[in-house]
Amino acid sequence: MDRRQRVLNLVVPQGRTGVEIGPLTHPIVLKSDGDVLYADHLPTEELRRQYRGHPTLGPAGIDGILPVDVVLGPGGLAEALGARGPVDYIVASHVVEHVPDPIRWLREAGDALREGGVFCLIVPDKRFTFDHFRTPTSVGALVAAHLARLEQPTIATVYEHFARACPVDAGRIWKGEAVPVRPISGGPGEALSIAAGIAETGGSVDVHCTVFTPYSFARALAEVIGLDLLPFECAALEPTRVREDEFFVLLRKRSDRTAAQRAASVPRLDPRRHDALPRPDWRQRLAGGWRRGLSR
Repeated sequence: MDRRQRVLNLVVPQGRTGVEIGPLTHPIVLKSDGDVLYADHLPTEELRRQYRGHPTLGPAGIDGILPVDVVLGPGGLAEALGARGPVDYIVASHVVEHVPDPIRWLREAGDALREGGVFCLIVPDKRFTFDHFRTPTSVGALVAAHLARLEQPTIATVYEHFARACPVDAGRIWKGEAVPVRPISGGPGEALSIAAGIAETGGSVDVHCTVFTPYSFARALAEVIGLDLLPFECAALEPTRVREDEFFVLLRKRSDRTAAQRAASVPRLDPRRHDALPRPDWRQRLAGGWRRGLSR
């Protein structure tokens, strides 16, 4: 089953109204699947100007960027939807990690959902992406960002992003192979220069503000829900599958349950499988030992 079908099975768009945030050229929910609105932070033409020449758009380039139905503003999704809300479901693939204040973003998504509505998140597993060497985001960092009402990444986050980002081969990591340290942006020295420039100008840059493994995400989610900072329960959490680099989370809006009850809905994952790096299986270890024996 491909990732698109997995999401469709979770949100069941047929006969329902929903929103997909940030689809660009690769929507998960198609217009033919149901009544779906595409939301982004800029109108279509401005978005195309911003992404001109961006390598992730594919052969269609900016012409492949889908028309934006809902332009997100400071008031959040509910305000942007206006009379078109509330909706039955929201989908966001590889979006949450770019948000400086994820708690506020998720709360605003809750405001746009009907009671019982669902929010499907696809989250990169930092172990198998260029965030491999970064430390998983703590609940303290999430709470601090929320209390500070962050609207752009902190200088610390900018530095960590550029200092640690390295190209990875997810398939090799799944085989238990180590990732060589080859920073994409020049490493700590270049990161310091970029961070200093941001600090001096007060500007902003798009980075991964948060990084998670399935295990660290589940623990953080349970604690944040338990603090009654989010109006959701966890309807599903599908950890990263072998040879993949992302995991799936389905949140359901529930106002009829206590924070403790909603927090208890988050599954307890095994850190040995969903937080630690994969280790070579016995065949690989045996083959490695056999090769070492021949070289003696």
